Amino acid sequence: MKELKYQNIEDNIKRSNKIIIISIPFLVLTILFIYFGLEKDKQELPTPVEMRTLIREQSNEEKKYAYIDVNVKPFLFAFYENKGIEEAKKFYLVMDSNKNLYIVYMGLKNYQNLNVDNIKDNPIRITGITKRIDGNLKKMAIDSYNEELDEQYLSNENFEEYIGALYLDLEDTYHYSLSYYLCALFSGLIFLMLIIIYLLNIIKAKKNFKKIPQEKLKKIEIELQELHNNKYDELELYFLKEYLVSLQNNIVILNYQDIIFAYPYEKRYNGLLVNKNIKVLDKNNKIYDIANTKPLDKNEDEIIQNILSDLSQKNDKIIVGYNKENKKLAKEMLKKNK
Repeated sequence: MKELKYQNIEDNIKRSNKIIIISIPFLVLTILFIYFGLEKDKQELPTPVEMRTLIREQSNEEKKYAYIDVNVKPFLFAFYENKGIEEAKKFYLVMDSNKNLYIVYMGLKNYQNLNVDNIKDNPIRITGITKRIDGNLKKMAIDSYNEELDEQYLSNENFEEYIGALYLDLEDTYHYSLSYYLCALFSGLIFLMLIIIYLLNIIKAKKNFKKIPQEKLKKIEIELQELHNNKYDELELYFLKEYLVSLQNNIVILNYQDIIFAYPYEKRYNGLLVNKNIKVLDKNNKIYDIANTKPLDKNEDEIIQNILSDLSQKNDKIIVGYNKENKKLAKEMLKKNK
C-alpha cells in the first residue's frame, strides 16, 4: 500500500487509522472501570448493624449494612411477574430466635440456604442493605401473615413496632463493584468491535493490493494523478483504463474484466431507507460495495444508473441489474471461472 501515494488513497488509509484513535478512550475507560471495581472489592466491609437495633431506634435510614440471625424457615408472601413470568427474587418474612419478624428480599440461592430443617438449632446470619418498605409491600405482608395465623396479629398501627420501616435486601451489595464491571464490559466490547472493524479494513485492503502486480499499481497511481474532472469525485469512484477504483469506504481496485455482476442495492435500517449503492460481484465470488450515495440525495437513482452504464461500456459482458434471470446467469458464469 505504501507505493500508492495519491492523496485520496492516503486519506482512505488515514480514515482506517482514525478507528484506532477513536478506540483508545474506550480501552482507557475499560481499564479504569476494572481498576475501580477491584478497588471497591478490596475495601473492608463495615460491621453490620443488627436489624432489631434499627427497629428499636425507629431508624428509617436506607442503604445501611445490616444483619439478621434467622432461625425459622422463610415464609414467601410477595412476588412480582414480568409478562406473566414469575420473577426469581421474592419477598419473604423471616424470624429470629426472639420471634422478631423481618421482611427480606432475596433470590433462589439465598432462599435455599435458609430453607433447611436444622435452622432452628443453628441460626443462619444473613446480611444485606436496608431499604424502605412501601405501602403496597406493607399491605401484602399484613394480609399474608394474618391469613397464615388465621387472626389479626399485624395492623397498620403496630406494623413498625414489630417489623419496622425497613426491609433487608440480600441481593444488593455494599461495594456496588458490579456496576463498574458492567461499564467495563460495555466499553470493552466497543473497543473490541472497533479493533475488529479496523483489522477487517486492513485485511481487505491488503488482499486487494496483493492480487495486483506492482507495475499495475504504479500505472493506477499515475492515472489517478492525471485524472481530471472526474464526475464521481464525491463518491470517490474512478473509472480508469483497465480498473475501477473506489476509495469511499475500503480501497477497492477491480479489473473490469474480472467483474461479473453489478446491481443497485438499498440499505435500510428498521425499514427506513438509509442510502443506495452498487454491489459488484467479481469472478472470485467476492462482493464489493461501491458508490454509497448520500441520504435523501434526489439524484441518487440517476447517479447509480450512470455508474452501471459506465461499467457496461468498460465491459459489455457484465450482468447489470438484479433479477432472477441475472442472478442465474451470474451463477453460471462463476461456475465457468472455477
